[in-house]
Order: sequence, then structure tokens, then C-alpha cells
Amino acid sequence: MNFKHRHGFGCLVAACVVLLFASACDSPLDVETPRNRYADNVSVLPGEDIGTPVSVDIPIDTTGGKWTPAHFSAALVLDASGSITSEMNQYLRQSANAFLDSLDGVLDEGVVVHFNGTATIAQSLTSDVSALRAAVSALPRTGSTAMWDGLSYAMQELADKGSHERKAVILITDSDDNASVFATPSKVLAYAGEHDIMVYTITLHLTSRELVLRNIAQQTDGRHYSLPELYSLQSIYREVAALLRNP
Repeated sequence: MNFKHRHGFGCLVAACVVLLFASACDSPLDVETPRNRYADNVSVLPGEDIGTPVSVDIPIDTTGGKWTPAHFSAALVLDASGSITSEMNQYLRQSANAFLDSLDGVLDEGVVVHFNGTATIAQSLTSDVSALRAAVSALPRTGSTAMWDGLSYAMQELADKGSHERKAVILITDSDDNASVFATPSKVLAYAGEHDIMVYTITLHLTSRELVLRNIAQQTDGRHYSLPELYSLQSIYREVAALLRNP
């Protein structure tokens, strides 16, 4: 083979390598991002985050102070699985406490549920904000993910003990369910509809149940927040609190 033929063959091989590499990266899920490195428990630079900015719309009083704020019974359902890193755990606790800032400590009611390999009611329904904060502070990060069971426990607690007509669950997770033993998406949706419970869902990582969680939120008059930046979480929880407070 002469030099020209060898040179042409080498160019053809190089072109094929480039095309193969490009096709392998067609899907954004195949590209390493700060989110992927964070989820894999690899440290990232402080300036990098794992999601996208989320626009929040906190209702404001337009009646000149003549409106009467609504009281509510709400459940914080928090991912306590092993896929939650220490940094994510800190953001979850801070954001849940931002929601608890909105409770009046008298009439508003809250419940805290942790879920990992099992679902646990860390604090049953109460108006004692200090007790709710203690349950949030105790959020672990170990084991698998019984997300549907966690949702079910929270809704049963609200349905059985909640004294307010306005009831809501706020779920945050970073992974798919892989440990629930009795609850399913269809059961969760049916129970929420039967007991008029709004479900707000926050997914920190793209999962196979993204559309399911979105549909549950929409069909229960809640909202779904997909892949928010971690620093946005406190604003999201404050927005949900304001929506529940709005008459």
C-alpha cells in the first residue's frame, strides 16, 4: 500500500472514531455533568450545582389585608436513603425547616416521615414546631428507597388525624422506589383522591418514575418540581407553604 492509500485509510478510521463517539453522546444522560458526579458521591466544585434553576411564584395578598389565611395539615416526606449524600441531606433538612418556619405553632399541623429501606413516621401529626424540627434534624441517609410506603404512611396520618380540610404531602427524593412492600403509585393516587390530599413532588435526580410523580402531583392539585438546583429548595418549600396558606 502506498503512502496516499495509507493516509486515506487513516483518515477514514479517524472519521469513524469521531462518528462513533458523537453517536454515543447523543443522549444528555450519557454525558458526565455536575449532577452525575454529585449523585455518584464524587465531590464537585462549590460553584457547581446538580440541577436547573426553578421559578417559584409565591402568592401575595392583593386584598389589602382583608383575607383570612388558611390553616393546614401537612406532611414532610423526606428521602433518607443511602443515595443521599451528606450535602444533599443538609439541603433537605434546611429546606424542610424553611417550610416549618411558616407554621404558626398553634393551629397548623405537621408530620415528618423518613423513608429508606422502610418508611418511618419520625414525628406524628402535631402543632409543636420544635418537635417537627427535631424529627427533621434526625434525618438519616442509609439503605434503600421505600418511597411509595413513605407517601402512604404520610397520607394515612393526615387522613386519620388531620383536623384541617386543607391537607398536603410534600415529597422529596433523588431515586426510584426499590423497597416498598405495600404501597404502589395507583394506590397512592387513589388514596389521595379519596381523602382530598394534595401531593407536591420534588425529584432531585432523573428517575424512571418522573412522569408518574408528575402525574400524581397534577391529578391531586399539587405541583411537581423536576431537577431543581439545591439552592432553590428552600424557595420551593416556601412557595408550597404560601400556596397552602392562600385562602
